[in-house]
Amino acid sequence: MKILLTGATGFIGNAVLRTLLRQGHQVSACYRNPERLLIASPDITPLSVDFLSADSVEHWLPHLHGIDAVVNCVGIIAESKGQSFAQLHSRTPLALFQACAQAGVKRIVQISALGADEQAESAYHISKKVADDALRALPLDWFVLQPSIVYGDGAQSSGLFHALAALPLHLLPDGGRQLLQPIHVDDVAAAVCRCLEPAVFGQLTVALVGPEPIAYADWLQGLRHRLGKPPATRYSLPYRYALAAAGFGKWLGEPILNKDNIAMLGRGNSADPSPIAELLRRPPLSMASQLFEKPASQAERWHAALYFLKPLLQLSIALVWLWSGITSLLFYPHELSYQLLADTGITGIGAPLMLYGLAAMDVVLGLATLARFRPSRLMLWQFWIVLAYSLVVALRLPEFVFHPFGPLLKNIPFLMCLLIYRQLEGETP
Repeated sequence: MKILLTGATGFIGNAVLRTLLRQGHQVSACYRNPERLLIASPDITPLSVDFLSADSVEHWLPHLHGIDAVVNCVGIIAESKGQSFAQLHSRTPLALFQACAQAGVKRIVQISALGADEQAESAYHISKKVADDALRALPLDWFVLQPSIVYGDGAQSSGLFHALAALPLHLLPDGGRQLLQPIHVDDVAAAVCRCLEPAVFGQLTVALVGPEPIAYADWLQGLRHRLGKPPATRYSLPYRYALAAAGFGKWLGEPILNKDNIAMLGRGNSADPSPIAELLRRPPLSMASQLFEKPASQAERWHAALYFLKPLLQLSIALVWLWSGITSLLFYPHELSYQLLADTGITGIGAPLMLYGLAAMDVVLGLATLARFRPSRLMLWQFWIVLAYSLVVALRLPEFVFHPFGPLLKNIPFLMCLLIYRQLEGETP
């Protein structure tokens, strides 16, 4: 078959793409970031599409000539600047589905979410339901697949869950009794491919879940065990406090930690596994065999340990710059600052210009760090600025090199912190 696949470079979309290719299909792979399409195959037709602007039927019609089926895997778990649930989950999929109906596409498989139903309350679930309902109204074979938490190599949520599991204290909303039923990404891909088989009748909604539910508290302990750590201390956090704490997620640079997702956790995320077993013609893969019985790699352990240190490192770097600038302006005697500048050869009108200019630069760098303004490039600028500072002081004020408190040598670990944070920031997709 000739299949148009959206979100081909995402976690689920990439797994679906690989499975489709193994089964001999030809795929028009839609993506936003071409550098993330790592698969090279003569059966792939790369198609650069940005869901942020592809919200018209006319945009999709030229790409649907000769297409037999469409699989929509685009989705975000949290909104960010420029990316909204309404656009990515509702408006653009609606345009795509309507274009499919006009172009005569026979089948559409929509990756929705468990909980996108009549009881949906979160913006995430409601936006998914809007597209699901529109698809169900079309006169073609449609499949709405509603996965629970999807795990597997490369899952974005797995990083957060492993980081939470690695903490010695587990703060559990209402004791962590909420039921989850995670499903392996290979089962999701297999379900998509089954829906494309002519023998499978369309107009079907299926919950994609693992073979059995697990309490959220036990899920975290299982992940902690595979990290090679002893059981964590558990503390039941009242639901209202969990919602309040989730409001700080954006300040930690973690969009998944938000009130909507805590609310979705409170609702639970489980369903009857019989429909997916019937669709796959086998039971879904178990978490024990696919996750808990496989020890975490060194990279996974590092990632879990550094996950929450990354935002703290960002705040620390910002504090150094802000405090340096504010201290120079308000607290440290300007006469002593001018003397230090004179020792480096800067006198006259150049001294106050240098003092106030450098202090203002420090404050700007601190604010830019807090705002995460082009962080990778910003860290590199800061590295060279600190290195230049250090070399000038070492040459002009050598007493700071041999000072027993090591004020200049302390720039060495700060330089390393800048490089480390730059690398950590580079992991952000």
